[in-house]
Amino acid sequence: MVIVPSVGARTKVFGRRMTRRRLLAGLLIVGVLATLASLLHRPLLRTVQEALIVEEPRERVDAIVVVAGGTPSREAQAAALFRAGWAPTVLVSRQAVPDRVQSLIDMGIRPHDFQGESVLALQKYGVPRSAIVTLDQPVEITETELRAVVAAAKARGWRRVMLVTTATHSRRVRLVWSREAGGSIEGRIAVVHDECSAGQTWWRRRRCSEALLHEYLGLAALYLNVSSWMR
Repeated sequence: MVIVPSVGARTKVFGRRMTRRRLLAGLLIVGVLATLASLLHRPLLRTVQEALIVEEPRERVDAIVVVAGGTPSREAQAAALFRAGWAPTVLVSRQAVPDRVQSLIDMGIRPHDFQGESVLALQKYGVPRSAIVTLDQPVEITETELRAVVAAAKARGWRRVMLVTTATHSRRVRLVWSREAGGSIEGRIAVVHDECSAGQTWWRRRRCSEALLHEYLGLAALYLNVSSWMR
């Protein structure tokens, strides 16, 4: 006697087979994606980093500008450029001092503000005080800082300056300068490489990850014209 499975039983068997096939196909796709991610994540993450970096050939300029922040590495680079004869002057803006730092200065715990530290670092690296120009206007963000630098450059008749900043900050500095100078004064970028740009695994360093995120948010704010709202 031959027993023929019912239509319902055959349907259940077919359904289980399809489920297994879909599960196997899904696992295969996940495996392929995981393999691709393991192979490609490093190049992709390096591209994310490299997109922020602007490197330009050296040219003699009227002044070297130390973009605020990153003391003393930016000052070291600016001094090296000065000693190499790329410019006769180094300009230092006046970075605004937050209340907590001002309290330390008022108590005599911290002897200098950010600008004072920058000037002293330049002198330690071999730039004479007579070659250093300091600006009086306190600035909080890159836009207001470079706007003040443009005004100072125009007042002194400078036609070309070199902007010294960290590598991952250079793309934003280039964009801000092009907007603030409007082609009236040429700005050349000179980058300082640190562990966030020279290293091959920046994403494993919390400080570097935060720095890159900050730069991309800053670029987005510039393109959206909302950077003046952010401090």
